[in-house]
Amino acid sequence: MLFGFLSKIIGAVYRIPLTGIIGAEGMGLYQMVFPLYTLLLTISSSGLPSSISKLISECYAKHEYRQGKKILSVSFILLTIFSVACSLIILFGARLFARFQGNIKATICYVGLAPAIIFVGLISGFRGYFQGVQSMTPSAISGFLEQLFKLAFGLYLALTLKKKGVEYGVLGALIGISLSEVFALLYLFISYLCTKKKRGALLKEDFSAPLSFSKTAKSVLSLSVFVTLGGLIMPLTMLIDSAVTINILKSIGFSVERATTMFGLQTGTVGSIINMPVVLTLSVATAILPCVSALAARGDLDGVRGTAAKAFRMAIIIALPATVGVLAFARPIITLLYGHSLSMEEIKLAASILEVASISIFYLSLLQVSSGLLQGLSRFYVPLISLAVGGLMKVVFNIVLIRIKAINILGGEVASSICYASALIINLWVLKRQGVIKLDYKILVVALLSGLIYFSKYAFEFLVKTNLNFYLSLMLVIGFVVVVYFFFVWLLYRKRPKSL
Repeated sequence: MLFGFLSKIIGAVYRIPLTGIIGAEGMGLYQMVFPLYTLLLTISSSGLPSSISKLISECYAKHEYRQGKKILSVSFILLTIFSVACSLIILFGARLFARFQGNIKATICYVGLAPAIIFVGLISGFRGYFQGVQSMTPSAISGFLEQLFKLAFGLYLALTLKKKGVEYGVLGALIGISLSEVFALLYLFISYLCTKKKRGALLKEDFSAPLSFSKTAKSVLSLSVFVTLGGLIMPLTMLIDSAVTINILKSIGFSVERATTMFGLQTGTVGSIINMPVVLTLSVATAILPCVSALAARGDLDGVRGTAAKAFRMAIIIALPATVGVLAFARPIITLLYGHSLSMEEIKLAASILEVASISIFYLSLLQVSSGLLQGLSRFYVPLISLAVGGLMKVVFNIVLIRIKAINILGGEVASSICYASALIINLWVLKRQGVIKLDYKILVVALLSGLIYFSKYAFEFLVKTNLNFYLSLMLVIGFVVVVYFFFVWLLYRKRPKSL
């Protein structure tokens, strides 16, 4: 969670000067290539890391270390094949995809991102292994390094190539992403080599014979297929959105440059802010999968219930105040981060989008945790079904709402909230039937505390009216609210000593 939060801060900071370099239209082009990139990345490497994590955690729980080693080696072969194939698709289909999305300038941008698919595929294999043995640090640090090197290489190359045109500036930023993945992969490889002695000692304790290549590959693929299909839904939905949104905006009277700018503000500027609190709960979801898998493998159902309760509690404690805080301080947050790189009109529009998008923080956070829990319990098909329903509703509501000129781009965020809420309801219904979760009434107190955060915006407005510096006022109010909120949460959940 710590490194994930730091990574998102760097990611948000990175977008500020990047927006200044390539502009709002450039951010639109930058975001246009990611739906297809994410879609192909999901095909090549999203399901396999979860399978590696789950299967290796089960092997280690049963002390079958040789089979764990076999799972990893087979998975890397599969990851390499899938990643190279998807990289070639994005490379040779760039022009066709850009034309489909409504802006041919995106063609060259795809080229800079194509190599990243191969590196990310191999990275995901190492992350799946480390998560499977419940060593979260290497994965966390590698993600931090990705953002750090993306910041350095991306900004330098964007600034250097921008002289040739906005699309070349975007190309430079995307090449920076590919280079950052190389360094993250190198770090994970070195970390893996450093565990060689420990792995060797474990192998000496295991005298069982591992399964054959074909049987191991079958077990890995049989688990990963549901995760991959489930993971495909949102990238595919995003890809449809990237085409539908810009083309609908054009059809109701916006120019292609204005439509691309609006899409860039929604997915880039606002999306990076929304992802900041969500990445914290994603860390919880990532950690819960191998943990629950190991508990389930040992038949410890009480342990599963306890772990689920802690995970949901953490997610709600983070997501609720984040949702309310972003809703209350949408305009100040945008001004703080992008006041020097966006025009006043763009700041106003981005703030409006952020207000609507803030609601999805809560639903998406709990959706991630519930999906991780279901995958740990081998209910891989449930997140697949729930996301399919949510994704379908998102596409339908996108088309309906964006066509209303008074709503336009805001309709996309309303559709996202409906999507995540629908999928979450399905996941929770299944978990409730399984007897895994129950209502924690203390959460109602957390909800009340979170609701009170909204009124702190009036304290901020008062401080600004007294001519106190805008940025200082914002930092003081947010800092005070965070400290008070978590103090009361600590009082609520602290362990009290048992009476004599």
